[in-house]
Formats: sequence, structure tokens, C-alpha cells
Amino acid sequence: MRRPLLIPALLALALPAFAGATTNAPGDGTLIVKDAAGKIVVQAKGGVIGRFDQGALTVRDPNPDDELEAVVTGAAKTTFRDEFVTVYSGKNIRFRFIGGRFRVTLRKDTTGIDLSATGKGTVTMQGAGTLDDGTYSFNGDKAKLLPLLEQPFQLSALTTTQ
Repeated sequence: MRRPLLIPALLALALPAFAGATTNAPGDGTLIVKDAAGKIVVQAKGGVIGRFDQGALTVRDPNPDDELEAVVTGAAKTTFRDEFVTVYSGKNIRFRFIGGRFRVTLRKDTTGIDLSATGKGTVTMQGAGTLDDGTYSFNGDKAKLLPLLEQPFQLSALTTTQ
């Protein structure tokens, strides 16, 4: 007789935890990039997580005192241009920047890019010009090939690409 009450009790405990786990604000968009080669710039308020096989990543943090730091591992070389801009280069680099405003730039000669972004802002993409420059998808839409020419997009819940 106690089993029917067990499931609702577990749900009552679990639902607040799931509700608190989401960080998307109303209107936030999502971007997924898979196995890409080329230049990708994400300038937004939100978060970006990714990795690449070889190349360079430039992170611009307009507010370095907000205690939100980029987490980058695997960089063979790190260059601090100033207090706002850091460049990471090398092979098999992983990165994460969550919260606040940021600008993340993957240089055009960067290969093997996989990234996920969520938030509001702008994205610019340009493939490297190979036969397979990888794919991108906004807000769960069907994946498309990276554009050959530099193309801007909005990162928002309303972004659709035809």
C-alpha cells in the first residue's frame, strides 16, 4: 500500500532539483557546431563549451573582475594581449566560458571544432573552404554546412536558418 505514495514523493523531491538545473533565460538560443574547420565567433551573454583539434582561440572578457573566468585546458601557448583578451593556441584544446558577456573567436585555420553555445548575442561563421567544413544547427534545427563566405547569425530563440 505504501508503494503508490513512493513515486509521487520521489517526484516531489526531484522536480525542484530539475527546475533549478536549467540556466536558459527566456529567449536564449542554442548553437551546435560539429567537426568544423574555419572561423567561428560567438559574442553573447550566456555560455559556450567546446574543443578543437588544432588552432587558436581568442577569449575577450569585457569584465575581467566579475569572477567568471574562461576555463581552457591543453593550450601549448597562452598569450595575454591585455587584461581583457587572452589567446590560446595548440592542439586538442578544450574550453568553457559560462555566464556573463564574452566574445570567443576560433581562428580561420582552426580544425576539428565541436562547440555548444546558449544565450543571446551574435555568431559569425565561415568555413575553411574544404570539402567538409563541418555543420552547425541553431535551436535544434536540421544541421547545415558551414557557409563558405563569412555569414552573421543571431543567437536567440527566434533564430532559424533556411
